[in-house]
Amino acid sequence: MDKKIIYTNSIAIAFLALIATLAGLFWKELYQHDTISGAAQMMGQDLVTLGICIPILLGTLYLIRKDSLRGKLIWMGTIFYFLYSYASMAFLTSYNQLFLVYVAIFSLSLYTLLGELLSLDIRSIKKSFTPGVIQKITAIFLVIIGLMLAGMWLKMIVSSLLTGVAPSTLETYTTLVIQALDLGVVVPAALITGLLLFKGKEWGYALASILLMKVSLLGSAILSMIYFMVQNGVNIELGQAMFFIIVTVLGIIITVAFYSRIKDPMNGNKYIKLNKGDKRTMIRVE
Repeated sequence: MDKKIIYTNSIAIAFLALIATLAGLFWKELYQHDTISGAAQMMGQDLVTLGICIPILLGTLYLIRKDSLRGKLIWMGTIFYFLYSYASMAFLTSYNQLFLVYVAIFSLSLYTLLGELLSLDIRSIKKSFTPGVIQKITAIFLVIIGLMLAGMWLKMIVSSLLTGVAPSTLETYTTLVIQALDLGVVVPAALITGLLLFKGKEWGYALASILLMKVSLLGSAILSMIYFMVQNGVNIELGQAMFFIIVTVLGIIITVAFYSRIKDPMNGNKYIKLNKGDKRTMIRVE
């Protein structure tokens, strides 16, 4: 995708997210129609988005300018985080003054990610990856978290359907937005990516790079949510909390290890510069 589009869309997403997160953290009335638990979770997400995700999004633009493959993949994973997070905000948060901001971030993130996926050179990603055991570890990790996430949500939902009692996590909301996003998007993505990567398919490397970043960033946001919930006296289900803590810690470790195996195209190759008038051309020496 054209770099100008990448820069423009990313800066727009970062600017809108800056408005949304600052309002969420410091405008006390913004989440007044949400439950105590819901408001605490959104504030926890706002904190991580403001302090970690926006800086990463803007920082990767410098790497993309340098034609860094690793930087572009980190950028795509971060865009996926914004897509998921603001889809949940747009669909779940009680209607407030920033509704159109949530929708704008969600829409920009969705079409920016799709545009880059359609133009992604998946062959170069696999070629840039140094084979190692981390490939299999990542594949197994993605499949396991996909199955565990599906099992956790399905157990809650099926139990509710059988007993006729609404899940406690529903509170005063009308539907399970997060569970719908996880079961409909995250679980299939994790399982498909894990299987493709295990088989050494090109799309497996590409999707794993993106999904690992999303898991690490969203996991960090969930840990922040748990902290805010505890601070506001919300009861936490210990099993779910432990699941997300373990997944986040392992996800960050595996993400760092996985990305360390990705070499940018210019790394490890020798280039010579040829001046042609006012233009400078780079030619690789095999």
